[in-house]
This record gives sequence, C-alpha cells and structure tokens, in this order.
Amino acid sequence: MAGRRMPLAPAALRGLRGIVIGTGSANSGARRPIWEFWNNRWLRRALRASRIGALSVSIFGVGYTTGVSDVLADPQDFRQKKATALLKSMNATDAEGHVRLCEDHSEEVKAVKRVLPRLLRAARAQVDALAEEIFQAIQQGEATRSQEKDLETLQRAQKRLQGWSDHGFLVVDVNTPNAFARRPNSIAPVTPMLPRMVFVHRGIFWVDGLARPEGLQVGKEVYVRRDGWQRAKLVSQHQDQWAAILGDSETVTVGPEDMRVRERRQLVENDEQLAMLLGHELAHAVHDHGYESLGIWTTAYSLELVLLSILDPSGMFIFLLELAAGAIARYAFVLPLGRCDEMEADATGLQICARAGYDPRLATEFMERFASFQDDRSPTWASTHPSTEGRIKALKDAEADAIKCFQEHQAARRWL
Repeated sequence: MAGRRMPLAPAALRGLRGIVIGTGSANSGARRPIWEFWNNRWLRRALRASRIGALSVSIFGVGYTTGVSDVLADPQDFRQKKATALLKSMNATDAEGHVRLCEDHSEEVKAVKRVLPRLLRAARAQVDALAEEIFQAIQQGEATRSQEKDLETLQRAQKRLQGWSDHGFLVVDVNTPNAFARRPNSIAPVTPMLPRMVFVHRGIFWVDGLARPEGLQVGKEVYVRRDGWQRAKLVSQHQDQWAAILGDSETVTVGPEDMRVRERRQLVENDEQLAMLLGHELAHAVHDHGYESLGIWTTAYSLELVLLSILDPSGMFIFLLELAAGAIARYAFVLPLGRCDEMEADATGLQICARAGYDPRLATEFMERFASFQDDRSPTWASTHPSTEGRIKALKDAEADAIKCFQEHQAARRWL
C-alpha cells in the first residue's frame, strides 16, 4: 500500500487546475489571465457580426465602384447591354435572341410620343413644387433629418428628369399589360439600373388572349385543348360536339368547354388613360423609389448575413430561423415598403397628370379597368402592389388636390 499511488478524485483535479491557473479556491483572490476575456462567447459573436457587416459593406462598395467604372468607360455600350439584359428578363426576345420592339410608325409608339413629353415637363414641375414646399417648411424652423433626406432625393430626381429625353422610352412587343420605369417586375416599368428610360409593353394597349367561344359555326378558327391549346378549324357539329381539324389534318371531336377563340382586348383607349400609367412610373423616378429599393435589399441581405454569423446553427429552432431569414426580410420589410411606394407613386402620378393637363378624375375608373386585365390573384401581403380596392380609395383621397392643380393648369392655358 505504501508504494501504491492512489488516483485523484475529479474534484481534486479541478481544484489542482484552479490552483495552477489562478481560479481555484486555493488562490481565489488571484487575477485571471488577461487573455481569458476571449472565451466570452457573446464577445466573440459580436466581433464576428461586426466583421461580417464590414465585409458586406466592402463587397457592396466594390460592386458599386466596378459599376461606376463600367459606365464611365463606355456609357453607350453599358446602357445597350443593360437594356438588352432587361428586355430578356421581360421575355421580349424571340427564339434567335432578337429584341421584339414595336415599329416607330405603330399607333402604340405614336401614342407614347404624344404623352410622354408632356408628362416629363409636368414631372419636372412637380419636383420643383415639392422642393419649394420643403424650403418653406425649413424657413419656419430648423431642418430635420427627414427634410434633408427628401431634398437630396428631389435633387437626384431633378438631375435625372432634366436629362430625360422625350424619346427616352421603348415600346416592347410583349403581350402583357405592363410598363415599367422602376423595377423589371413592376406593373408599369422605370429601373434604377437604366435611368431616363421607361419600358412600355405593347400589352397595355391591347392584349391577345383566349376566351370562351360564343356563336360557333362551321369554318370558324378555334383553339382546342390537346396537350395545351392547338389551333384548329371547325368542320361539322353533332349535337353539342364539334369535329375540328388540327394543323396536321388530324380530326378531333371536342365540346365547347375544351374550345377557345382568340380575342383581342383593348386596355388603353385614349391618351388620358396612357398618361395615368406613365405618370405613375415617372412618380417612381420623382421619389427615387428604385434607388431606395436597392438600398433596402442591400440592408436586408447584410442583416441576414450578420444574423447568420451570430446564431448557433446547432439548435433546431435557430436552424429553421436561418432558413426563413430571407423570407422574413422579404415579407416583413421589402414587400410592405414596396406597397407604400406604390401608394405614394399613385398620388404623385395623379399630380403629374393634372399638371400635364390630363383630368385626374378618370384615374379611379381606369384603375378598375386595369385591374380586370391582371391575372395575379396573390394575397396583398405577398404582393409588390397594394390591393386594387386600397389603391382606388387612396386615389379618391388624393383627387381633391389633383383636381385643384388640374383646374389651375386649365385656367392658365386659357389665358395663354
């Protein structure tokens, strides 16, 4: 027994370790080594989050600098490449990759040529009026940060609109009722990636589609449901069934429920209605919504990276939270702010139309008509745009100021 070594108990081992490093009861009053602060997990997570945040900002800065360099190197080539990429994203190219644009002599292009120049002049006047309102508010007291930010936005809009040519548009031969100047997926297209340009879908004038048939007769051209919709010609009828010949001479028997006829529906019927759409898009440019949207997405992605850097993915709840981070950012921040932008663009677009001499009282009626052409039935919370009912109500609320502006414009024209 005397020569035999007895093993130390676990408690004794912990005590011995505490004595060696200065944390045990035998030396409880001694100071810990200075490097032990690094073992604090919250400190390490905070440092990791700050590194990820700084890296996100650096990546954004590098991308921005590269974009500026590309633009300055060859502005015309950059705009052409960017326009081609946007047109491809709108399915505005054929099988060979050629862009489908409406001819200059087409009625659609002529209509935009008549309306857009008036709206551009009105949009510039609207920017001046908004800036004057802010200046007057500042004269009554010290400028707030919000007012300074609004002035910066209006200054950018002023420069953008001053350089916007009357021919700064493209009418794309796409069979959907869209026109956009902000985002490639917006209802009526202006994008910050290609300033001073509005993309107009030919479909805002008229749309070709398939509708349920009425008044069928022999010899009529229809589309039958057979691996999709195929063109056919009716040759005979037996009770409620029809015999139709497909393009390859195959004869099929179909009922009315499996037949459609091509129908052309006209959306924009006059310049006033076209002005409502284009005025809304120019309003996005006035408020710089495209640039603001890019900033929101950048912030959302950066916060997502920071969140993922500080959370521990070992727990199931945290793991699911990581997977849902992108959706949370989209539905909690990006889409609601986008719907607010649309409401603001509706109100400002109404003012622009009034300044251009277009009657704003037609807007609510046209909005109802425009809604009937939209196939999107997604809920409001999952949409980039507010509900049609909400937009119509907001337009009615904004009508009074727009009508006053319209009447002043009409009175000024009578004096000229």
